[in-house]
Amino acid sequence: MIALGLNADGTLEVPPYELAGWFQGGPKPGEIGPAVIAAHVDSLTGPAVFFRLKRLVVGNSVTVDYDDGSSVEFVVVGSNRYPKDEFPTQKVYGPTDNAVLRLITCDGFFDRATRSYDANLVVSAVAVSPIQVEP
Repeated sequence: MIALGLNADGTLEVPPYELAGWFQGGPKPGEIGPAVIAAHVDSLTGPAVFFRLKRLVVGNSVTVDYDDGSSVEFVVVGSNRYPKDEFPTQKVYGPTDNAVLRLITCDGFFDRATRSYDANLVVSAVAVSPIQVEP
């Protein structure tokens, strides 16, 4: 996984097809707030990192592993598809009272002319074992 920032227009940077990316402007997975991880659903050569993301359903488990050997477990609480021109930025990136994970990929209709999907899939999960932050 790589760190992602924002493009000049304020949209999230896009990771390479073979990697997922964490939005470094937000909390790390397991910290209080919405940690955002984005990855592609597919490419011209086939499935990409989040190809199976739409298979996640409420109650499924998602684990984020850290390089130091620690991990944070999340449980899926829902998923939504949003038209790209109606993406609910505040709902996805806005403050939360608990540790939340948002997994984002493309979804919907693929327009071959623009080489882009018309929607985003956002899967939301809450931490079962949040990171303990020292005061």
